[in-house]
Amino acid sequence: MKKFYLIFSLLIIFGALKAQNLRDTIISIPNINLSYSPQIPGGDYGKRFGFTNNIGLSFGIKTAKNWTIDLEGGFLFGNKLKEDSLLDFLQTDEGYIIDQYGEAVNVLLYQRGFTETLMIGKLFPFGGVNLNSGIVAKLGVGFMHHKIRVENQDDKVPALTKSNLVYVDRLTMGLALKQYIGYHYFSNRKLINFNIGLEFTEAFTQGMRDYQFGYGPYRENRKEFLVGIRAGWIFPIYRKTPEEFYID
Repeated sequence: MKKFYLIFSLLIIFGALKAQNLRDTIISIPNINLSYSPQIPGGDYGKRFGFTNNIGLSFGIKTAKNWTIDLEGGFLFGNKLKEDSLLDFLQTDEGYIIDQYGEAVNVLLYQRGFTETLMIGKLFPFGGVNLNSGIVAKLGVGFMHHKIRVENQDDKVPALTKSNLVYVDRLTMGLALKQYIGYHYFSNRKLINFNIGLEFTEAFTQGMRDYQFGYGPYRENRKEFLVGIRAGWIFPIYRKTPEEFYID
């Protein structure tokens, strides 16, 4: 019975210490973050596209010194195209696009793109929740590439077959810089973990096609900007502490 009470008392003490660990101690937290950001474009990006959606996935770590290192990927998509002259070379005087059977068809245009960024930041404890939650400021460098996706149903327009899409897609890519400031919350009970903050992206890109139908060579330099609010759910990976006790 004495051994049983001793073991039971140690388990209670250990459980209490473990429960207080996140609150009172800065710990290392590897994590996966799934996020979404509605973004407003600017610069040359804003001349071509409108409102942009950005779904992000990152793998990172918050160190025991409250530094953060993250490898982030973002999927850009939308259907707001301002460059409506893209298919002018195919349109009739009435504004229709005619397929190989002489019928008017709808050709759909979408925005698609990706970002890949290495982010380094610092967490400053704030709000009194615990020493692992607070304001995070991050800087990053990486790449951004985007294009216009053309949907030509059943390849009925000869000039827009899959092999010819490279001549109309305006493929663009280049160096991207990113800044983020927001709040990251790691629950003491380790169940609710999230982030929300402002994100800014500046990209210095270039057209990547030697020729585009109705446009000519596409090698121009571009300055592109995105700003948005990013909110995400954090999946922390906590190291499991052994719960075995050996008593002589």
